[in-house]
Amino acid sequence: MMKKYIHILVCAAAVLGLGSCSTVQNAVTRVTGAAGVSKPKDKTTGSASAAQAASNAQKPEKTAPAAQPAVQSIDDKQLAGEWVIVAVGDTRIADLDEMPYITFNDGAFYGFNGCNVLNGSYSTAGGKLSFSHVASTMRYCPDVPFEHEINVVIADESRAYGVKIESSANETHLYLLSDSGRTLLQACRHNLDFLNGEWRVAAIGNDEIDDEECNIFFDITEGKVHGNTGCNYFNGDIFVSPDRNNAIELSHMGVTRMACPKTAQETAMLVALEQASHARKAGNHQALLLDSNGHKLITLKRIEK
Repeated sequence: MMKKYIHILVCAAAVLGLGSCSTVQNAVTRVTGAAGVSKPKDKTTGSASAAQAASNAQKPEKTAPAAQPAVQSIDDKQLAGEWVIVAVGDTRIADLDEMPYITFNDGAFYGFNGCNVLNGSYSTAGGKLSFSHVASTMRYCPDVPFEHEINVVIADESRAYGVKIESSANETHLYLLSDSGRTLLQACRHNLDFLNGEWRVAAIGNDEIDDEECNIFFDITEGKVHGNTGCNYFNGDIFVSPDRNNAIELSHMGVTRMACPKTAQETAMLVALEQASHARKAGNHQALLLDSNGHKLITLKRIEK
């Protein structure tokens, strides 16, 4: 949701002429051509050319190409939602505070290439993916060399890409493929939606908990968590890392301060939540929160409505 708000604010600034993300006269330009070159609506192109030159001059480390997935026919339902871009061409992208991403929503897309906000239209006609009416802000980021490579893929309105989507228990990967089957862009998203909803804490570590008041509610989409330790209410933020399978972190936890006889249970639960690093299913109605070494911290049982 925060990314959507950021996108709206950037576009609003462009309309009002504030230019907070721009080094040229217009904050939003059309992005066209197989080379992914930004073409401003006016004649001021110096900063765009400088950004491209700096981007071309600073090439990131390359990795050996992986085995190429097979093409499949796709539709809007399979694409819908946000995907974190983890590779473009042979360049891997990881461990960034602001990962590039692309979101598909009913024929329109918006995204972030590591430097600038992009938006436009897309089509899945014929089971392939194509982009059109692509526009971009014009911020100058010489330290984001893969920005240009992402633009090359998304801004080429003359091409229709083959697509492959592969899902596992942990995550789903999206591949945009060339006519020869080479991966041009790879994105992924987590499969943590199974955590959404309300859970009773059935155990903390190896200690069983028989307390109906001890519960957790996860909202993965909004990135929020709240619940009750059996003594006090708590709430906080959820961060899902795109770089690790089923990775989850709970932060900015706030807790009420009511005194009660369940202090030991509350302390153990709050420490476990702070240490939680991964989540996974444990049957149809159970889930586990694990630490970074895979040790069980909390066992959750689904509260059926």
